[in-house]
Amino acid sequence: MRAKCIRTALFVCLFTLPLAAHSKADEKGPADTVNGFYDVYIKVKPLGIPDASKLAKLSPYLTPGLVTLLTEADVTEQKYKEETKGEVPPLVEGDIFTSLYEGADAFQVGKCKEKDSSAECVVGFSNTNPGDGKTFKWKDSVQLEKTDKGWLISDVNYKGDWDFAVKGTLTGMLKRLNSEEPGE
Repeated sequence: MRAKCIRTALFVCLFTLPLAAHSKADEKGPADTVNGFYDVYIKVKPLGIPDASKLAKLSPYLTPGLVTLLTEADVTEQKYKEETKGEVPPLVEGDIFTSLYEGADAFQVGKCKEKDSSAECVVGFSNTNPGDGKTFKWKDSVQLEKTDKGWLISDVNYKGDWDFAVKGTLTGMLKRLNSEEPGE
């Protein structure tokens, strides 16, 4: 009986330890989420508020709260476009996921600091001007929350320090936009 218990325990250990190690290795960290998001961002190049098709590609990396703010902002943009018969520029122009109006064409995730169920990752960006080939570099930071679906982006802190850089946070900008009536 004792030999059977030892064999069973050994069997359980041999098969559960690799599974536990495997599940820990599969657990993605905040940097993985940020890398995944900006990989998609580079491909879809969302300027202004992303429409439903672009948001669908970006949303797996975003918290439900941020997806809701972006969806509401798209509705606000559509109402404004209807009211103005498309004769004026949109309410939000340029890139909203970085400090640079033109957006980034390359990125590198730097240090990520985790604290409990939140994290902040510094991201280095660059944009190369096709006209003169000059490359502009800057850093922003990305806020994340740990959810039952893993790490998800909850906000972007714009850190650009040049004239005309986007300032503040992505959620702050979206909340201001969503609280305004189109045409104000």
